[in-house]
Amino acid sequence: MRRKTTIALLAACSALCLAAAPAPAQRALISNAVLNTKTAPGGVEGICGIALSPSFYVSDYYHHGIDAFSPPNFNFSQRIPFAPLDGPCQLASGPGETLYANEWHRGVARVLPTPLSFDTNESTGVAVDQTSGTLYVNDRTYIAAYEPSGAPVLFEGQPLRIGGESLQDAYGLAYAQGRLYVPDAGDRTVKVFEPAASTTTPVLTIKAKATPQKGFNSLIDASVALDPTNGHILVLDNLQPGFEHPEAVIDEFDSAGTFLGQLSKKVIDGGPSGMAFEGEDLYVTTGNSEESNVLKFGPYSAETLSSEAGAGGDPALAQAQGTALGSAPSQSAQAIATESKQGSEAVVIQRGGIKVSFNGSLAPKKLPRDHPAPVRVSVAAKIASSTEGKDPPQLRTISIAINRFGRFDTAGLPLCTERDIQPATTQNALKACKDAQVGVGTFSASVGLSRQSPFPAVGKMFAFNARINGKPAILAHVYGTKPVPTSFTFPFLISPSKGTFGTTLTAKLPNTGKQGFITGLTMNLGRNYRAKRKAHSYLSASCPAPKGFSVASFPLAKAGFGFEGGRQLGSTLVRSCGVG
Repeated sequence: MRRKTTIALLAACSALCLAAAPAPAQRALISNAVLNTKTAPGGVEGICGIALSPSFYVSDYYHHGIDAFSPPNFNFSQRIPFAPLDGPCQLASGPGETLYANEWHRGVARVLPTPLSFDTNESTGVAVDQTSGTLYVNDRTYIAAYEPSGAPVLFEGQPLRIGGESLQDAYGLAYAQGRLYVPDAGDRTVKVFEPAASTTTPVLTIKAKATPQKGFNSLIDASVALDPTNGHILVLDNLQPGFEHPEAVIDEFDSAGTFLGQLSKKVIDGGPSGMAFEGEDLYVTTGNSEESNVLKFGPYSAETLSSEAGAGGDPALAQAQGTALGSAPSQSAQAIATESKQGSEAVVIQRGGIKVSFNGSLAPKKLPRDHPAPVRVSVAAKIASSTEGKDPPQLRTISIAINRFGRFDTAGLPLCTERDIQPATTQNALKACKDAQVGVGTFSASVGLSRQSPFPAVGKMFAFNARINGKPAILAHVYGTKPVPTSFTFPFLISPSKGTFGTTLTAKLPNTGKQGFITGLTMNLGRNYRAKRKAHSYLSASCPAPKGFSVASFPLAKAGFGFEGGRQLGSTLVRSCGVG
């Protein structure tokens, strides 16, 4: 945790001072010192972790506790002893106002609501699945998983070990939408695992940043965080490994691993520094001494980046953006930036007492112009009443149309039937149809306490390849334990379309009376597989940029929502891709 200086300053400078300075990531620094640390007894010394729920918590390493601060003035409110361990570092909050902390390189324990030891290995990071409450622990060469009770998650009768064949020397951990993000100092990469797809092989490996020949400087004492609003990946890169007070930078990547720049403000690595999001705002701990505090950065914006490109960047890029958005090529860089920013936001439709938010993305964003390449498509919908105190009507149909430049391929892919997975727990559904899995997502609903609840209040959703009446389909399976253990499966029929959108997924939902209504779902589709010795991709796409242009804006997906009583709402998402 606290290592003395063993590396010569000249050696450090030779490695750092000669590197080309990368462009800054577009996040404004809002505050240099969020916390009023003088109100804490003895101050705060050695902040190396942060959690923002249910209160604003920071680890107080040298005082062997976790300090809570109260907004808006962020005065000290209480210090929670870190028993049975001491020296808390990285923090993670979970469902039910639970709080976990790791003792740097020694173990992990639950702090709230009651103390409980989980892991006694060489842990360097903790993360929690907010849906299931599963706790993930970085044990340097693998990721362990624990039930909220403290029992290890089992896989084929043995404790689950994720990344055991890939990780060499891992530090830090983040979890979001079924994926684990792990900085690995062994080969200076960030590895992304999707346990539902593979417990051993990463689905994405981020190898480089601004200087590809160099990559990260050092991921020793690294940390990682996910922006919930856009899927961006933020990584703490240690510039002075081995120093007592090392300097570090924060690199930002999009969800496909494309480097976006470094945050303009460097931090003093707290060994590590903690990072956490509250909406669009990023909080970062800095300092491992009595000068420790928390920095606050604002949301990511593409405006500065677009302005720079218009001034001296790729003219084809600026012209293609203007043309694709229906504007003259002379459109100002500021207008292009505004469109670009809007292109990552959800579309919100509000009509007839119903409010629907629809969002989606395509990864990777750089695609060939002339032939399809493997991609993943993510879509998300939230449904609510626009009238306070009233429930929205029941959702009866969902349709999602994908742009014609996207193609589905199921040749040789195993099939799953509803009989295989309904009823079934998630574990049993995966056991029966693992080879047919084509995606993962989440599901939420508002249900009463009846034991006849039609679907769970919240749960993970797994998508399986299927055929219904001889036609291609996706079976979306959800299992949850609240209000009672319930499994729910609904099919999406896949049919060809004409025009802008080439494929449409349509699902009909049952009439559940007053027993519950769906409030949201997300689905991330995509998978690479082999059949008859040939490589296939469940989803592939090309970028429809005209020749001579390097980017294109296009309608990615069109959603339609049919509600009880015949009310219909629909929206179209416009996104962009680059030719690469």
